Amino acid sequence: MKAQLAPRSLRARITLAALLAVALGGAVSGTLLLAAIEGDGRRDLDRDLRQRAADVVRAGPRGAFGDRPGGPGPPGPGEQLLAGSGSFVQLAFEGEVVQRRGDVPDDPPAVPSEDGFDTVAIDGEDWRSLTVSLQGPGDVRLQLLGSLDDVEDRVADIRTLVIVLGLGALAITGLAAWGFTTLAVRPLGRLQEGAARVTGAEDLSTPLPEEGPDEVRSLAAALNAMLARLQASSAATRRFAADAGHELRTPLTGLRANLDALERNPDLPPEQRAALVRDTAAEQERIVHLLDGLQALARGEAAESLPREDVELGDLVDAAVYAARRRHPETAFELDDRIDEAALRGWAGGLRLLVDNLLDNAALHGRPGGRVRVGLERENGTVVMRIEDDGPGIPADERERLLEPFARGNGAVAPGTGLGLAIVAQQVALHDGELRVGESEALGGLAVEGRFPSQP
Repeated sequence: MKAQLAPRSLRARITLAALLAVALGGAVSGTLLLAAIEGDGRRDLDRDLRQRAADVVRAGPRGAFGDRPGGPGPPGPGEQLLAGSGSFVQLAFEGEVVQRRGDVPDDPPAVPSEDGFDTVAIDGEDWRSLTVSLQGPGDVRLQLLGSLDDVEDRVADIRTLVIVLGLGALAITGLAAWGFTTLAVRPLGRLQEGAARVTGAEDLSTPLPEEGPDEVRSLAAALNAMLARLQASSAATRRFAADAGHELRTPLTGLRANLDALERNPDLPPEQRAALVRDTAAEQERIVHLLDGLQALARGEAAESLPREDVELGDLVDAAVYAARRRHPETAFELDDRIDEAALRGWAGGLRLLVDNLLDNAALHGRPGGRVRVGLERENGTVVMRIEDDGPGIPADERERLLEPFARGNGAVAPGTGLGLAIVAQQVALHDGELRVGESEALGGLAVEGRFPSQP
């Protein structure tokens, strides 16, 4: 089982984040502060050693030690420059230490062969060392050393103070972050309570409270928009199911009535039996067309998940017109293609379904033995497909309604399921197009126009 590394509560996570931020900032600031204090202490000690060395150089080794290098003698008048609390001095002649003064430790180091500052460890403690060369016969070198205990003690004291203050700051930050976060997440709690009340489709109309910080208000607005879409989708689904049930009930009832008549009357005359069989076949065909339309709508709803490709609209329309001529030989189809090559990014099956439905609608609802004109052209960066017929057309006040599933015109006499234009509207929307339904100026009937963005 995976370990829970972070707290599940948003309040706890924000508090933890605040504590980590303060701890990180305190650690960095404390480290820099301690480094600065230690550096200042070392520089002060270096200045003291440099000043003592300068005094020794002015006094000379005889004045400092009271004897020539290499020989014993009583302390000179400048020895006070060399000794002191936590410091000592060594004088070397030809690489050998000949004098030591001050707080000399038990195991003093050898005098370095090079001048300059250095940090040395003596008996587990750090000392600051300055080595200088003195004028005189032979190689005379002076090493002054000062203990870093005072500097390290001061750093340790300040480190303790920083830790205590840091822990106090963390405690105060934690309490403040917890309290302020409690106030900040209160709108989220109310939003959660409102969302919890949405238990069914009947609760989708209750909006969630849009209050609190900008982020919470944006989240609430997005959720309210989602609830509105779900409500509309739910209503559309219920209406669609009711319409589908109503549309299927009529042919199924007629189908059952014809089958019952055939079963109850086995001795029907051949003419009546043939008429009942024809009616039954027609009802069955109507059911098949209706189910095909429903399946097309369902596939269109899932078209966003289908693979998209570049579709040559001219080739697709040309193939669709050729097939329509075979389905409706009594109708004259005219194709006016002015786009040469124009690729649309989309689902080829859906685009073909769109064109087939428009051609079938034009042939079925146009004038018997009439004309259907199909035009393709470019206009302001879009590809325009226009299909016109010479039928009675659709009144302007009915055009919007006929884009809904199962809607049929008041004066429609041709067979149909009422799904053709609904499928067309769905596919145009899925391909980021614009659908226009109007009157044909050339033929006098209905003109349906689809505008699609073309590929560069």
